[in-house]
Amino acid sequence: MDSLRLTYCGNVHAAPDLPAVVAGLRAHAGPVAAAARAAGRTFGVGAWWPDELATALANDAAARDRLAATLRELDLPLWTLNVFPFGGFHDAVVKTSVYRPDWADEDRLRYTRTCAEVAATLVPAGTVLPLSTLPLGYRAPGAPPADLRMMARNLARCASAFAAIEQRTGVRCVLAIEPEPLCLLETVAATADFLERWLFDEAAWTTVPAAALRRHLGVCVDLCHLAVVGEDPIGALTDLVARGIEVPKIQVSSCLEVREPAGLDALLAFAEGRYLHQTVGADGTRALDLPDVAAARPSFAAAGRVRSHYHVPLFWDQDGALGSTQREVVRVLRWLALQPRPMPLLEVETYTWHVLGDFAGDAPLHERLARELAWVHAQIAADSRGATSVSSFAR
Repeated sequence: MDSLRLTYCGNVHAAPDLPAVVAGLRAHAGPVAAAARAAGRTFGVGAWWPDELATALANDAAARDRLAATLRELDLPLWTLNVFPFGGFHDAVVKTSVYRPDWADEDRLRYTRTCAEVAATLVPAGTVLPLSTLPLGYRAPGAPPADLRMMARNLARCASAFAAIEQRTGVRCVLAIEPEPLCLLETVAATADFLERWLFDEAAWTTVPAAALRRHLGVCVDLCHLAVVGEDPIGALTDLVARGIEVPKIQVSSCLEVREPAGLDALLAFAEGRYLHQTVGADGTRALDLPDVAAARPSFAAAGRVRSHYHVPLFWDQDGALGSTQREVVRVLRWLALQPRPMPLLEVETYTWHVLGDFAGDAPLHERLARELAWVHAQIAADSRGATSVSSFAR
C-alpha cells in the first residue's frame, strides 16, 4: 500500500490559462492532498493542460517557474497528464469534438510532445510519467476511413521524441492509448492488436527502435469504457502483460447501468448537452448518445442490461432498475490489491461533476473528490480474500 499512487484527473477543472490552473491547484488539489496526507496517504497531481496553455508553458520559462513554485508550495508532485482533450473540454458543447485533432493530424503530435517536454521539467529524473491519449480518433458513419498508417507513424514519432526526452532528462514518459466506446479503438484487445500490428511486430517502424516503441507506448485502461463495451478488465490487464505491453495508468471510473427496462426513463433524464454518452446494450444494441437511445427506445428496452458512458461518482450506486457499475470497480480494485507487484497509477476520472449538479451531494467539489479517493483506497485496503485469483498483470 505504501507504493500506491492514487489521484484524480485534472480535466474536471477548466484550465484556460496559468492563473486558472494555479487557482484550481489551490482551491481543489491542495485540499484533496491535505485530506489524503491526514489519512496517511500520498498524493500527486493528475494534470490536464489544453493546447494553448501547454504552448504558453513551453515558451515561457517564467510561467513554468510559477507553476513549479506552486506545486512545491502545496507539496503537489506531478504524477500524470491527461493529453486526450486538446482543448475546449469545458465548452458548452464538447461531444465528438473531443476527438479532434486525431492521431493523423500533426497538431495532435505537437501537442502531446509539448506536454511531455513541459512535464519533464517539473519532475525529477527517474520519474515514470504516464500520459493518456485518445483511441486514435473517431469516425462518424459514412466518413472516410482512418489513415491508420499515418496514425501509427505519428505515434512512432511521439515514442522517438519521448526517448529523446528520457535520454536528456532521465524522465520516462509513456503515452497510454485509452480505448473508448464507438471510437477507432473500442477495447483493450483492439488497442493491443493495433500496437502489435502497426508498431511493435517485425520492426514495423524501422526508424524507431522496437525497444523505444515498447518503452514509450502502452495502454490506459478506463474501467467505465470497458464496462460499457462489456470487456472484462481483469482479463484485459492479464492479456496486456502476456503481450509485454505497458500499463502505466488505470482510470478508475464507473458508468450508469440500466438493469431492467423500467430504468430507461431514469437513464434518459441524465441527457445533457456537453459530453458524449455512448450507450451499449448487452445484446449489442448501440447508440452514440442518449438522445439516440430515446429515438431507439424499443430496441434498448429489449437489449437486456444497458450501460452508458456517463462517469458517475465512484461512491454512488443504488439497487433497482438504474444504478452504476460500482461492483465491477470493486472487483477490479480488490483483484489489483492481491497482485504481488506494485499496481499502475490509479486516476479517478469523474469529470462530469459540473453537469451532474448536486447529484450525489452538494459538498464543495474538493470534498467530493477527496471522498472518491478515500472510497477507492478503502476498497483496496479491504479484506479481499474472496477476490478472483488471476495471474499477475504487473511485470
